[in-house]
Amino acid sequence: MLSSRRQFLATTATVAAIPILAGWSDSTRVAMVAADKSWRGYADTTVIDALGGPGQYGADPALPLTPKMLDDIRLSGLSAVNLTVSGVGSYSQDYDKSIANIAYWNDQIAAHPDRLMLIRSATDIASAKASNRLGLIYGFQDTTPLFEDEKRLEQFDQLGVRVIQLTYNIRNLVGDGCTEPGDAGLSRYGRRLVGQINERGMLIDLSHSGRRTALEAIAASSKPVAITHTGCAALTDLPRNKTDAELKALADKGGVAGIYLMPFLRK
Repeated sequence: MLSSRRQFLATTATVAAIPILAGWSDSTRVAMVAADKSWRGYADTTVIDALGGPGQYGADPALPLTPKMLDDIRLSGLSAVNLTVSGVGSYSQDYDKSIANIAYWNDQIAAHPDRLMLIRSATDIASAKASNRLGLIYGFQDTTPLFEDEKRLEQFDQLGVRVIQLTYNIRNLVGDGCTEPGDAGLSRYGRRLVGQINERGMLIDLSHSGRRTALEAIAASSKPVAITHTGCAALTDLPRNKTDAELKALADKGGVAGIYLMPFLRK
């Protein structure tokens, strides 16, 4: 359970879409450091990647982390990362895959306790920072693994999942995703689930949500929520991007948004 939602949000005020340096050449890293030797990097800053993960993009997620990947974790300077552990497929497959993903990352943490740490609370983020480890914040990018089983939310809470994204691009039992033309908003089940997530001290994520879903979830939530990876519709009107109305409602509720670096999302 998060010891303090306000504390968590204050900690994540520096959320940024900063990729781990996997795949970058040594010369690139040196050039970045040499650009301003007076800047101490992330030494005195808590930096949380709002959506990412250890390893190289596109690498087989079932393989153990390599020595180079482990070095890149340390070089990145990140304090913690919102790591997607939810599965993708059908409702039944999503549940099984999510369990398998959590087991994989638990194994990686156990194998590399000097580099990785599971984050269950805001104080854990400070501990990860102090011990020079990367904190893994287990997160869902869809609620399909939960189906309509309230016991599954409890189970995943106990397994360490701290972030629940309500929808992906399409419609699910909770509400509409950003590519649904009907933009129907939250379902009755979705409203119940918002309350249950609040009660457990987990963080609601509205990335990929439809616009009505986002506004209704912000209003329904008794606690601040997040939009961990998005862009601004006022600048580029894409389904994944949030309108000024959504961003203002988020801010008024005390929430936080992370801006993604997604060069393939363009008109």
